Amino acid sequence: MTHEMKEPSSLGFGKHVRTRFVSGLLVLIPLAITLFVLNLFFSFLTAFVRPLLRPWTGNVPEYVVMLLALAITLALVYTVGVVTTYFAGRRMIHFGEQLLLKLPIVRSVYAASKQVVETFSTSTKAAFQAVVFVDFPRRGSLAIGFVTGIIRNPDDKVMYRVFVATTPNPTSGFLLILPEEEVYFTNISVEEGVKMIVSGGMLAPERYQIEVAPLGLATKC
Repeated sequence: MTHEMKEPSSLGFGKHVRTRFVSGLLVLIPLAITLFVLNLFFSFLTAFVRPLLRPWTGNVPEYVVMLLALAITLALVYTVGVVTTYFAGRRMIHFGEQLLLKLPIVRSVYAASKQVVETFSTSTKAAFQAVVFVDFPRRGSLAIGFVTGIIRNPDDKVMYRVFVATTPNPTSGFLLILPEEEVYFTNISVEEGVKMIVSGGMLAPERYQIEVAPLGLATKC
């Protein structure tokens, strides 16, 4: 009888420990990932400045050097931003970009990265004109896409340029050229569409509607 009473109690204690352990992991794992990403971000920002500061800082702790390097880096970024607001500064930066674009390997990397940054630093409404669904990667399987414009085929028929982003990184994906009848426009806003991609679908509207293409979209190139 005593054995029968202890067994459920031990099972209850094990479930209690397991539940609390999982709850703790759910709190600590996102925090650990956040700290890891922040550490990578700060290390990236200060990677060029810290080696220059180290000979002048002596036995100062590493975190102090990192903070100084971060402050100098932010000041440098701000200074560049100020310089770009003046005509002479813009001319200097343009001249430097032209030099980079003449270097064989650097040209490809710089041009591609600059295009990605410019695309996602502008207003999402300017970059993406509408949220649509398309049959991808096979018919019957819907993928969320963003209309970036149109292109006309040899018969002068309108074809939509649709960017199907990958999850959770919307800076990579597939560019599809599709006829009008294969593009399903929705009432989902661009902001909601981006949230769906970044969150892996966890942040999504409960319902959507299929709509006609926005007026004037077919005239944009």
